[in-house]
Amino acid sequence: APSRRRVLSLFTPATSGGSFARTLTTLRFKKFAQRDGNDVKVSNVRTLATRPTSPDVKIYKFPVAALSSITNRITGVLLSIGCAGVGAAAITIDCNVPVIIDSIKTSAPVLVPAMKLCVGFPLVYHYLGGVRHLVWDYTLKGLDISSMEQSSYALFGGSAVISLVLAFVTF
Repeated sequence: APSRRRVLSLFTPATSGGSFARTLTTLRFKKFAQRDGNDVKVSNVRTLATRPTSPDVKIYKFPVAALSSITNRITGVLLSIGCAGVGAAAITIDCNVPVIIDSIKTSAPVLVPAMKLCVGFPLVYHYLGGVRHLVWDYTLKGLDISSMEQSSYALFGGSAVISLVLAFVTF
């Protein structure tokens, strides 16, 4: 029977040669194993040494329209979490949010533009992305690949410019 150490080594990433994905691929396609004394002989094994076991996101080059859509979803989630967090803090721990903002402005004025940018970019991007989707829904124009690519670049660029302007403007 194979030793416990040898069996466990099949399920851990290899440190010298080979990879964990290759080991899993080998195990997946193993048809049968025969015992030969203290060692296990593996017969009829098909390996896919050059292919990973599952698709890896890093090998794909996403189109700019897909990145724009993903960014729109992420900014929406971030805005929801931020609003819920500030609201929950204001209700549960009885904190005065405007007073905290004013104290940050007076104690660390250098951080104010960065903090405004962290709030402003998701807000502007998500808003403009929503306007773009409304235009698509009501006019059915701009749904071809080149128009979507152009509108995605315009959305990224316009959001960046508007966010930077809002970050450095003081009211």
